[in-house]
Amino acid sequence: MMQGQRSAGHEVMFAGPLDSWLGNACAAQGIPAKHIPMHGLFDIVSHWKLSQLARQSHADIVHGHLIRGAMYAGRAGNKRHRPLSICTAHATTAKTHMQRCGHIIAVSDAVRQNLVGAGYRPEQITVILNGVPDHTSNGEPSMRQALRQELGIADNITAVVNAGRFIHDKGQDLLLRALQQTPTDVHFYLIGDTNTEFGQQISQMVFDSTRVHFLGFRKDVQRILPAFDIYALSSRREALPLSLVEALAARLPVVATIVGGVPEIVLHEETGLLVPSGNADAIAKAITRLHDDPKLAERLSRTGRAFFEDRLTDRKMVEQTLAVYQSCLDQVHRS
Repeated sequence: MMQGQRSAGHEVMFAGPLDSWLGNACAAQGIPAKHIPMHGLFDIVSHWKLSQLARQSHADIVHGHLIRGAMYAGRAGNKRHRPLSICTAHATTAKTHMQRCGHIIAVSDAVRQNLVGAGYRPEQITVILNGVPDHTSNGEPSMRQALRQELGIADNITAVVNAGRFIHDKGQDLLLRALQQTPTDVHFYLIGDTNTEFGQQISQMVFDSTRVHFLGFRKDVQRILPAFDIYALSSRREALPLSLVEALAARLPVVATIVGGVPEIVLHEETGLLVPSGNADAIAKAITRLHDDPKLAERLSRTGRAFFEDRLTDRKMVEQTLAVYQSCLDQVHRS
């Protein structure tokens, strides 16, 4: 978001813990950043520092992400005059500490509905779907083959991939149960750090180790996605998963559970196949269907890619966010 706003000619600054992946990313991209630790929700010193920074830098917008970011942005900014406070809700469970923000961006309509149910005014909320840069290859067979060789994926297997944290909500256990009901040439590739309590449970429940491959945590997931044949999202809870957006960008036919905002981008039989949450049998049937019907898989990959290009690029996300900023600033001028 910050890179896109900067490219559009705006001045951006990151305020938050610099000893973090985001702080390191800002340093790598040359984005100005101020270290504000934000210990918990009620770090009075951090609240004061952010308020001072917003005023000293003559900020127009203070934009907070997640619950903690919303809390700090709401106190550092204002609802009706500059710097305006805006926040983004990234989860279907988000409902607190956003009252001080003048406007809320929800990453899916499912998130918006949750906020309205919690008492926030509908006109206070704008839905902007998550977008990602298009870092995938253009689908050339030579590139795909090189990636498969790099990852050790044989030509004669159907490679199903899932990327995500190893926590119960992500449902990797459902994938392992589904594996037993898929053709023997279907292999599952799980991307993520298994060094969690749930990850260790998953590692221990592998029934057929020759068909399950743990790729560990990777920073280049989007680059390697074209090596695979199918993307499977088995989550029990989601708002709008970036991994699914990246899968559509990579032209992968997807199987996804009906949770949160997933049905807003996976349109059943159009951009992917939807299955009930928590149902390993349904996941297995959908994967097997794609395995047995290459024409269906090819059609879904094309329509999924077209949906990404139309709705889910980082450019689209940045443009819509800047439009929200401008609309809120226009209201300030009229008041």
